[in-house]
Amino acid sequence: MLLKTQAIVVGGSASGRTKVPAMGVRAWQHVLLFVIAYALLMSRKPDAFFHAQFWAEDGRVWFADAYNLGPWRPFLHTETGYFQTLPRLAADLALFVPLLSAPLVMNLLAVAVHTLPVNLLISDRSAVWGSLRMRALLAAAYLAIPSSPEIAANITNEQWTLAFCAFLLLVGSAPASPAMRALDVCCMLLSGLTGPFCIFLLPIALLIAFRRSGASRWIPPCILAVCSAIQFIGLTVISPTARSHWGVLGARFDLLVRILGGNVFIGAIIGSNNFAGVPGTRVFIILAIAAAAGCAIAAASLIKAPLPMRLMALYAALLLAAALALPSSYAPPGTGQWEMIAKAGAVRYWFLPTLTFIWLLLYGFTGRNQVLKVTSAAILFCLCIGIEIQWKRPAFPDLNYPAEVRRIEAAPPGTALWIPINPDGWHMRIIKRADTGSR
Repeated sequence: MLLKTQAIVVGGSASGRTKVPAMGVRAWQHVLLFVIAYALLMSRKPDAFFHAQFWAEDGRVWFADAYNLGPWRPFLHTETGYFQTLPRLAADLALFVPLLSAPLVMNLLAVAVHTLPVNLLISDRSAVWGSLRMRALLAAAYLAIPSSPEIAANITNEQWTLAFCAFLLLVGSAPASPAMRALDVCCMLLSGLTGPFCIFLLPIALLIAFRRSGASRWIPPCILAVCSAIQFIGLTVISPTARSHWGVLGARFDLLVRILGGNVFIGAIIGSNNFAGVPGTRVFIILAIAAAAGCAIAAASLIKAPLPMRLMALYAALLLAAALALPSSYAPPGTGQWEMIAKAGAVRYWFLPTLTFIWLLLYGFTGRNQVLKVTSAAILFCLCIGIEIQWKRPAFPDLNYPAEVRRIEAAPPGTALWIPINPDGWHMRIIKRADTGSR
C-alpha cells in the first residue's frame, strides 16, 4: 500500500479529544513532493537560478558580513534590531563556493526553505487541518499565491516562511517520536533567532500547550520565550535606535482601509497592485467595499474552520498589526510610513494575511453554507486568473555580476570595492581577502 491510515489526536492529547484519521505519506513520496514543489517555485522566478544575483540584504549585509568579518562574528550582530540566524548561516555556506556562485547558493537555500511548508502540510502532523485532499489544496494555494513577490528566492525574507514552518509545527499534532521532537526544537530555535516572529508565536504556543497534556508540551513555549527575550534585548539594548530614524508613522483610518482593501483582500486575488495608493473618492469607496466584504467573508469562513485555521488568522492579525505599528520603511520628510507601505503592494507584509484569506476561501468553498460556498467559488475563480497573470515573479535587472566578480578577483588584497546589487541604489562592500583567491 502506498498510503497508511493512522489516528491523529487533535490538540495532542488522548483525553477528551476527537481523533482525526490521517493518511500517512511515505518518505520517498515526501522527497518527490519536495522536488516537484521546488521545481514549481523555480519556474516562478527562473532568473534566480539561471542568472543569480545578490538582492538587498542578501549581499549588502549577510554575505558581505560573512566575507569581510568571517563566519562567526556576524552572528553576534543585529540587523534592524533583531538577530538573523538563518540568512547568516546561508551566507556562511556561500563562502564555500567561488564568488560567482555565491548568490546561486543563497537562492537555492532560500527556495528550499520556501518549499518546506508543502511537506509539513501533507505530513501526518497536519491532519488537524483536514483531509489529505484539503491539505493538498492548501499547499497548492501556498505555492501559487499571487501576492508578495518580495518573498521569492531570496534568503532575507525567508524568515517569514521559516516562522510559518514553526507555526505549522506548533498547531499540528504533537510530535510522536524523539526525531519529531528534535525537528520541532531545531525549527523553533532557528526561527526564534531569526527575526521577531517568536514574539508572536509565543501566545500561539501557550494556547496549544494548555490544550495538551504531558511535560513536553511546554518545550516550544519555553524555547520561544527565551528567543523572544534575546530578540527583545537585541532591539532595546544592543540596537535601541535601529528603528527610531525611519520616519513618522502617519497612521490614519483611511490608509488602513486602503491597505486592507487593496493590499490584503484584492492583493490576495490578483496579486501586487497599486490600488491602495491611487487617490480619489471613487477608488476609496471600492477599496472600502473590498475591505468590508473581505472581513465579512473571512469571519463567516472562520465560524466552521478548524482550530489551526483560527489560530492562523490570529497569527496573521498579530503580524499585520506589528508591521503597521513598527514598519521597516524609510519615509522621506513629509510622508508617513503608512503612506509608503500602502503604495508597496509587493512587500512581505501582505504574505501571511493574503494566504490566510485564500485558505479561508477554500474552507468556505468546502463548507455547507451555500451562500458562502458560491461566493468563495466566484472569488477563487478570479484567484485562478490572478495566479495565471502573476505566476512569474519579475526578473531583477541585469547588473553584470560576473564582471563585478572579475573586478574583485583583479583587485589587490585589502582593496575595498563597492559592488552594485538589486534593488536600484544598493551596494555590497567587499574587502578583497588574501587567503581565498577568487572566493
